[in-house]
Amino acid sequence: MTSLFINLLTWINKIVGNYGWSIVVFTLVIRLVLLPLDIKSKKSMRAISKIQPKLQALQKKYANDKDKLNQKTMELYRKEHVSPTSGCLPMLISLPILWIMFSAMRTLGNEYTIQMILDMKNTGELPTLQNWLWIKNVFQPDSFAATILPAVNSTLSIIRPSNASAVLTAENIATAVEYLKSTEYSALAAQVMPASAFSVVTLNLLFVRPTMMLPNSLANLFQYGNGLFILPLLAGASQFLMTKIMNGKQTPEQKEQAQQSAAEQSNPMNSPVMKWFFPIFSVWICATSNAAFSIYWMAANVIQIVQQLAVNYWFDRQDAKEAAAAQDTDDR
Repeated sequence: MTSLFINLLTWINKIVGNYGWSIVVFTLVIRLVLLPLDIKSKKSMRAISKIQPKLQALQKKYANDKDKLNQKTMELYRKEHVSPTSGCLPMLISLPILWIMFSAMRTLGNEYTIQMILDMKNTGELPTLQNWLWIKNVFQPDSFAATILPAVNSTLSIIRPSNASAVLTAENIATAVEYLKSTEYSALAAQVMPASAFSVVTLNLLFVRPTMMLPNSLANLFQYGNGLFILPLLAGASQFLMTKIMNGKQTPEQKEQAQQSAAEQSNPMNSPVMKWFFPIFSVWICATSNAAFSIYWMAANVIQIVQQLAVNYWFDRQDAKEAAAAQDTDDR
């Protein structure tokens, strides 16, 4: 699947001509493919919310008989044509896609970086970088503390050979790492990231060892840094906002019964992990990954937020029409 994603992104990039915007287009395609599942999930959760009075009645009636309660609850689900597990389906599909995309962006970034360094060695010239908006090289982290080109003591040294890649061979990686230490590379790199402008700090975060470049002045911070740390913050904020939107509006009664409510339990977006940990994790993973992956994460969140708002609006209108029709029937 990783190779499929890389090939699809490469094909889109041939049309778009910019990897940053190609990732946005790719993300839009993925979200459109998943839209029917999102609609089905939302429909199921709303259906469960509507039968809450019946579920609560069963909970009171069979409070001392858990087996009977489970049996009657499942009978109610079948009668109302409700699936309590369908709310989890988009999550079960989205998460594997997220990890595949992470692997694809890491592989693509490694290939691009190694090939870029080899080209610099062969031509003696600075490469044409893949920029995007405020980011100067999408295959480096979006941070004012990340260099535009790989630093001598960067995480390039942890790149491993891959049999599936013609670029990521042991020989190419060793050649690239060695070239980073040469005076020729230092002379070229100094045009976009003077060695005197930064000091190197290596962070140990679990299995990730990002090398951050700390500027000696504010002028160097904006002039020679690769980004502005905007994408990690946007990823965290959009993740939190998406969780709030997907939870939907709750009445005081629904909030009071959140711990026992079947509707709450069937919605994975209500878990503490999704509410608090995942937004923080979004900031961390995007801060320690190349900007290409951060663009995907942020774009996926923003597109999903728009989709959810549109889907909620559509269902609200449908509910309003049904309520109006029922009122007309009662008046007659």
